[in-house]
Formats: sequence, C-alpha cells, structure tokens
Amino acid sequence: MLSADITPSSHRVSRSRSKTRTSTAANSRSASSSRRPSFSGSRRSLSSSLLSRLNINPSVEFSGEKPINSINVHLDNSLPRDFFKQELLGLIKALKISKWHKRQLTVDNLEVNRILGALTNSIYKIEYNDPLTLVQPPLLLLRVYGKNVDNLIDRDLELNILIKLSAKRIGPKLLGIFTNGRFEQFLEGFVTMSKLEIRDTVISQILGRRMKDLHYQVELDENERGLEFPVAWLQILKWLLLFEKDYLPSFSKAQIEETLLMPFETFRNLVFTYRDWLFGKYDTERLSDNYKFCHNDTQYGNLLLKDLFDPLSVIQTDAGSSTITTSNKGDSNLAVIDFEYSGPNFPAYDIADHFSEWMSDYHDLDKPYFIHDNKYPTNQEQLNLLRSYVEYKFEVSSSNFKTETKAPEDPTALIDFEVKKLYNEIIYWRSTVQFFWLIWGLIQHEPEQDPADALGSTSESRGVSSTYEFSTGMNNLKISNESAIEEDLITSTDDDFDYLKYSQQKAALIVGDMISFGLLSISDVPANHHNKIKFLDTQVFKI
Repeated sequence: MLSADITPSSHRVSRSRSKTRTSTAANSRSASSSRRPSFSGSRRSLSSSLLSRLNINPSVEFSGEKPINSINVHLDNSLPRDFFKQELLGLIKALKISKWHKRQLTVDNLEVNRILGALTNSIYKIEYNDPLTLVQPPLLLLRVYGKNVDNLIDRDLELNILIKLSAKRIGPKLLGIFTNGRFEQFLEGFVTMSKLEIRDTVISQILGRRMKDLHYQVELDENERGLEFPVAWLQILKWLLLFEKDYLPSFSKAQIEETLLMPFETFRNLVFTYRDWLFGKYDTERLSDNYKFCHNDTQYGNLLLKDLFDPLSVIQTDAGSSTITTSNKGDSNLAVIDFEYSGPNFPAYDIADHFSEWMSDYHDLDKPYFIHDNKYPTNQEQLNLLRSYVEYKFEVSSSNFKTETKAPEDPTALIDFEVKKLYNEIIYWRSTVQFFWLIWGLIQHEPEQDPADALGSTSESRGVSSTYEFSTGMNNLKISNESAIEEDLITSTDDDFDYLKYSQQKAALIVGDMISFGLLSISDVPANHHNKIKFLDTQVFKI
C-alpha cells in the first residue's frame, strides 16, 4: 500500500494554497540582513483557564485507534511569529496531541518552518528542541486551510477519506482538528520529489505500481459507486456554477477572454460539449464500472521518496538490454500525500494529471505558473509508466472504453492491448485535467489589494488564548542595521503565484486539444490569442 507505517520528514507540500510546490522541511523564510519590518504588539501569556474552557470533541474515530480531538477555534497564521507560536502551543495543549501536550512547552524551544510551494493551504513543519532533554516530541505537520478553499474542498468528505485510508495505513496519521486546519504526522525520512525525479525511468515505474495499489486496494462504498459522474467532473460542474454565480461578475469581459482565450459563454459550452464527447467513448449505461479510488493530484509536490533510497537497487535488467525493468521490492520507498481532491474517478484521469504535471515548475522564480508543453512525457516515457501499471498484479481492466477490436486471449498480447487502451484513454482525459485546474485557478484568484490597504493598518486578532494587536504595512516599516535571522510574520500563502496566468496556461492546452479533436474551431478563438495555443500530441493507438 502507498505509505504504510511511514511517519511525514523533510517533505514539501501540495496544491495546498493546494499545489505543493517547494522546499525542504527546514524552509523558514529569511529576511534581508539590512532591512526588517518591525511590528509592535503586546505579548500575552498562555491562559490555562481559557484553555480549560475550550470545547474539545473526540469527533473522528479510526478503527482500532484513539479518537481524534477537534476544537472550534480559528488559527490566524497572519500573526507575527512569536504570537503565532503561542497560538500553536495553545492548540497543541487543547487538542491533547500525543507526546506533546503533557510537556512543559515554551515558545523559545518551538521551531516553525513553513514548507514553501503550497497553493491551497499553508503548510508548516513544527519541531520542538528542548536543550534540557534528549528525547524530543515527534515532528508535526500543520496544515492551515487557504481563504477560498471552503469553496473548493468538502472538508467533511476529506476527513471521511482520511479515515478510510487510515484503516489501510495509507498516508500520515491525523492528530488533531481545528476550525481552519489540522495537525498531521510528519513523515520523517522522506523528501519531496523534484520535477526531475518524476522523469526518472525507475521512479516512474515505481509510481505506476503505487498508483495501481491505490486504485485497486481502496474499496469504494455504495454511495461512491452510485455517483452520476466521477468526482473530477462533479467538481468541475460545481466549480463552474460557483464561478459563474459568485466570481464572474468581478471580471471584465476583456479580462475573462484574456484568461480563457475565448468569451466565457464559448468556454462554458465547450465544457459540456467535451464532457459528452468524452463519456461517449464509454458504455454510458455502466459508467460507474470504471470508477476506482484516485488521488487526483499526483504532482511531484505530493510525492515523497525515502531520502536514502537508491533507484539503482531495484533494477532487474540483464546486461545489454535496452529496456529497464524493476522489481517492486523498493516500492514502499515512495509515498503519496495530500488527499484533498481524491475520490472515485477514472484511473486515466489520475495518470493524465500526473503526466500533465511534468510540464510545470512551481519553483521557477520568475514564472512558476508557466506550463512548458515541450516537457510533456514522450510516447516512450508514458509507456514506461503505463506498462509498469498494467503488468503489476495484472488483471483485465474494468474500463469499458470502446475499442474497434476485441481484447486478445494471448496473455502477452492482452497486456499490450491494455497498455495501449489506457494510453488512448489518457489522451482523451487530459483536457479534463486542464478544465479542473483552470477553474480551480479562477476561484483561487483574489482581487488586487486596494492600494490604501498596503499603507498599513492596526489589526486585532482573537486567538486561542489571547487577543493580539499589531501594526502591519508600510506605515510601520522601520529600517534596521541589525542582522535579521527570520521574518516576524508567518506568511499564509504563496501570494506571488499568478492564478489567472496559470488558468490561461491551462486554457492554452485545452484549446489545442479541442481543436485537434475537432470540438473547437480556430475561428472560435480570437486571432490575438492564436499564438498562445499549446498543441500536445493527440495521436492514439489503433486498437
């Protein structure tokens, strides 16, 4: 299974304002050595009497394990660093997090390092180092939900999924829940994979097997099997309606056309035209027969690899062979995290999503939103993963994707047939991936800040144990000659990420595929946007 008995380490994050996008566990942000904003504020000590009055509910139960405590408290991660640390200690005590809450904890010994790159949530590594004891409490991962995430993610559904995965020891343990976030186990000894590692032939084969474990080992319940559409399409339709109703009015026609490369009505109609065309390639009377449990966000920020793992150790290829084959003995060295978007879906979507992520570089300092279409995996790179996926614990696919020929009876020919069939499905599902994240980006986008707000203001925040008053912005900026080790503020999200440009990049891929499939005419796209269109290979196998 995907991450059995692994505990979260220096792993980066997921599209989590939720695309996980950068750095190692020790990612605290460094301020300039010569300039540092100064924040005024009155410190308040933790109030044990207030903590004792907090309403704690053992609301989530895992099979065979203690219930997980939850608390109706909002954590403000825009607080200055020391205030934020105080809040964390208060939450840890209130939630009675194991191996932490009975200790005498001080702010000075608490280390909070933001894991950069998350776009749906803000993610932090929480570490405690007491110089007076040799045994330290285990590392924690703190997840603080982003501002617009309630419109994107059903948190109750997500928690139910975590319960299901916990029963199979997949993914990190859930340790405590609060109103706008949660504490999780930090998987030690694992590091987030990079954009280059996912292209490695050996690792790609391992990932193919790990995805199949997830798709076939996590059973769907009756309600999940009874969904009219797979979860990716349910989300697309839900988000499209939400965007049209609540967000579209704030866009000018020129702005929305610039982002979508077409008028909104044309885009909206295209969503339904493509959906009907896609599902017409299956037996629509038995659409749910194709459902498997899918992660739906298999980008490299959500993939962890044991830091000591050597990919060469699992190669089985004979000397002189041009094809690399691997054993599955090292598969447990790869773990998948962040199941926010998971649920019943077509496996072709999950794999198409992963291949699409090969084109992104979320750590690019200049254009992290940009999609490099020339980085999409080649035919051979795709087949490398797909053959590993199909051959592993081989069984005839449940997919009722229509083909011109019948599946052969010869076992070797049958495997080849199933690989080609899955390859074709992925080509057709690829645009679903782009529609999904395009609309996600539109909703994640926030209006530009009023220039007056940037000049500074005094803020008051009601926390777990105190009310804090502090000043922010240009009015309070002081220039200091003293060296600064870390910033006072724990920033909440990757604010520099341009969600609209990201959505435009997804639109460019959609337009290219839709033209290739004959579902859109080049004349439907204004001439001034033709140079933005990205054409990927849409050739499929004849089977």
